[in-house]
Amino acid sequence: MENKIYQVILKVPYTKKEKVEDFLYEYIQKGWETNEKKFRVYFIFYLKENSPELALLEEFLEKNLEIDVEYKLLKEENWEEIWKAHFKPLKIGKYLVIIPPWEKYEPNPYEVVVIIEAGQAFGTGHHPTTKMMLENIEIFKERIKDSNLKIIDIGCGTGILSIACAKLFKNSTIFAIDIDDLAIEACKENAILNKVEDKIIIQKEIPQEKFHLILANIGYREIKNLAKIIKNCSQIGSHIFLSGFLNTDAVNIINIYQNMGYSIIKHQRENEWSFLWLKLITN
Repeated sequence: MENKIYQVILKVPYTKKEKVEDFLYEYIQKGWETNEKKFRVYFIFYLKENSPELALLEEFLEKNLEIDVEYKLLKEENWEEIWKAHFKPLKIGKYLVIIPPWEKYEPNPYEVVVIIEAGQAFGTGHHPTTKMMLENIEIFKERIKDSNLKIIDIGCGTGILSIACAKLFKNSTIFAIDIDDLAIEACKENAILNKVEDKIIIQKEIPQEKFHLILANIGYREIKNLAKIIKNCSQIGSHIFLSGFLNTDAVNIINIYQNMGYSIIKHQRENEWSFLWLKLITN
């Protein structure tokens, strides 16, 4: 009997957005996509048929009838090929090229290639938030002209941002942090694929240190909840890149961080997603 996978689409009113996020963070460990359409937030993720998560989702929906749900049944045997068909080499900015390990790619002398096997962790470069983070890491590199930096990637997922930093900032110390075991494993494997495993410290705990550049592409709730920890990782002049949240949430994020002494360097938007570049100017 063939295994099947459901694509699940939750159509959520804004008033239920945080409640749905809380549920997903607790029970849907493989991650999800978010889109904003017609005054609703759409959460898209995948669950195996007969999985315990599917039963928990049904129970959750029974208690939240305002949420509409759509299921699309996929054959698991085709899933890997569907995924590969959508994950092609991706040029970002002037130099970065993101490729999966099964693609053959001949870079020109100026390109910086990052190989990413996504597995079950976030981050292939194709999502607008990851693209904006990578574009601005490259811009930061051109502005700073210094490779001897301390960088932390909070919620590293596949490690795509950390690996890009390891290749762009040659002499830097980079911490890749994630609380998810699958993400830690994926990050380690991708660091080895890119031959930068000796340049990235991969762990679950955020170290009690100060950083020149702090990356957090982790979602609205986490960016709010980790604000004080991010501040503790900062010193005067520290730059922080924040993304993973919708345009509608950007004002709240800006207010939180401005109240802690950060100034806005850049607010970039792509579709419904926001990216913020902030700098600590006062304690």
